[in-house]
This record gives sequence, structure tokens and C-alpha cells, in this order.
Amino acid sequence: MEKQNTRQRTDRNTGTSRKGLMEKYRQHLAFAALKISAGDRVGAENDYQHAEHFYRSAAEYTEPDRN
Repeated sequence: MEKQNTRQRTDRNTGTSRKGLMEKYRQHLAFAALKISAGDRVGAENDYQHAEHFYRSAAEYTEPDRN
């Protein structure tokens, strides 16, 4: 018998703001710098890719309508 996932999946953009996306961008850049200094080039590349994702998401972000 399979266990059912009891957590509900929420929209990824729920509660997201441009400011929050840019904060995630800066966090991933910092993580990448730490990994580079530790010699983990592959891990750093992963964080650079995540940083780029959050940067692009922030650039495309439009404020939700508040009706």
C-alpha cells in the first residue's frame, strides 16, 4: 500500500515578490562563492544556475492585480 502525500502542493508564486526573488538570487550567489572557495566547482555551478533562474524570474515578475 502506497503512502499518500498529505502535503498539498501550492503555487510556486504564492507569496512571492520581486524583492524575495532577488534575495534568493543573492543567496545562491553567496552559496556559489562558498563552494568555489571549498573547491566544489560542480556545486558552485548548480548554485549559479539557481541564481540565474531567480534573477530571470525577478526580471519577468509582474505585480499581481489586487482587486
